[in-house]
Amino acid sequence: MNILICGDSFAADWTVKYAGQGWPNLLAQEFAVTNLAQAGCSEYKILKQLESVDLTEYDKIIVSHTSPYRIYIRKHPVHHNDPLHKDCDLIYTDIKEHVLKDNTLQPMVDYFENHFDFEHAKYMHTLLCERIINLLTPLQDRVLHISNIDWEDLYQFSNMINFSYLFETNRGLMNHFDLDGNCIVFDKIKSLL
Repeated sequence: MNILICGDSFAADWTVKYAGQGWPNLLAQEFAVTNLAQAGCSEYKILKQLESVDLTEYDKIIVSHTSPYRIYIRKHPVHHNDPLHKDCDLIYTDIKEHVLKDNTLQPMVDYFENHFDFEHAKYMHTLLCERIINLLTPLQDRVLHISNIDWEDLYQFSNMINFSYLFETNRGLMNHFDLDGNCIVFDKIKSLL
């Protein structure tokens, strides 16, 4: 089976930076996997990942969706040299954490704290999700939508699997989960392929 994985850090290959195996690595041991996921990317970049390949070449397509509060950026001011996060976009918690080391980030923190509009961000996220659905509609029987964040008040995909419940008991350093958590994700996804 030929599988395409697109998405954010929940689906990225963390072995470029850390030792261990996440659920995408476990999947790649049993199937032919093309993994385009990027740690920290926005929904816009997820759409671009999907548009970058011929989707008809894949038997299954797994799309890991992200937070609506990520802002697209071409080159990240902090992580551009990091092997895992080099393609990530902006999110408040990350920029706020790094502003003490780099005061040039203060205007970004000010933007998030004083001007960022959550309603607009959710609206744009919904438009991007709808664009993804339109792109994938001809192949909808091949597509699995997943997330590791609370997705309750965001765009609802018809076949979305939310793994956010694993954070309390299985948080770790590979795809945000420990080995047991990654095995749970892998087993669930494999059962749906």
